[in-house]
Amino acid sequence: MRDDLLPVLACPVCAEPLARVDGGQVGCATGHRFDEAKQGHLTLLPAKRRALTADTPEMVDARVRFLGRGHYAPVERALAAVVAATKAPGVVLDVGSGPGAYLARVLDASASGRVADDVARAPDGRPDAAPAGSVTGRLGVALDLSAVAIRRAARVHPRAGAVVGDVTERLPIVDDAAAVVLDVFAPRNQREYARVLHPAGVLAVVTPRTGHLAELAEATIAVDPEKERRLRDSLEPTFVQRSSEDLTWTMDLSAEDVHDVVHMGPSHHHVDPDRVFAPTTVTAAVTVSTWTVVGPPTR
Repeated sequence: MRDDLLPVLACPVCAEPLARVDGGQVGCATGHRFDEAKQGHLTLLPAKRRALTADTPEMVDARVRFLGRGHYAPVERALAAVVAATKAPGVVLDVGSGPGAYLARVLDASASGRVADDVARAPDGRPDAAPAGSVTGRLGVALDLSAVAIRRAARVHPRAGAVVGDVTERLPIVDDAAAVVLDVFAPRNQREYARVLHPAGVLAVVTPRTGHLAELAEATIAVDPEKERRLRDSLEPTFVQRSSEDLTWTMDLSAEDVHDVVHMGPSHHHVDPDRVFAPTTVTAAVTVSTWTVVGPPTR
């Protein structure tokens, strides 16, 4: 974990900022101590929390492979544009980050106008990740319940740190620390997002729309037709929507690609791991929305 990220992190016991202490541990002024994993991440879970299911190694591996092939590049570019346009000080906090692919792309993305408009291509002609560059040197924090995913995220970018944390509880982040909070296909915590966001910061949310992966309907979980209403219910009245952009594109997927997109999400728990898929063309349909805090959050 980068030492300059530690003051952004909060003790899960007392909420005080963390720092490096004697013996190489991380701790707070109150005396709570946390060991840093050899991969470089920290586990900052509350002592008492609900039992939740985290991503498995198979799910994480599938996500790394699928996103690494650039299939969700339009999402990466849209998020990079949000971060590039944000003037607030602070880190980029990716909640429900998985292995940190979106965070890495955002931290690497160009701050020029090309971010939202260019369609980068890999040598094989597939959509590539967002153009390389610098986003004013911002630091990033990946946060996920899955220790397997966070072990990957800890090494995903030199300006990023990684934390095992629970989005349904108090986030192990100090107040007003984030310029941007990313929530990509993840649960949301209205109160905590408002607390950790800088007053001038932005929340960027990516949600699937009806028709997303429709060609794989037999193997994936259907999109809730009430998704938009549930999104608003999860963020209002603390947040107000600033923008909303629908993205739709087609993906020519190999048999391995189809396997990975099915198994990188919750559908993994309902599909036979040995099921063989055929190559196919699949539609992606998502909404990227941005939100700002209406007023001071209730702390």
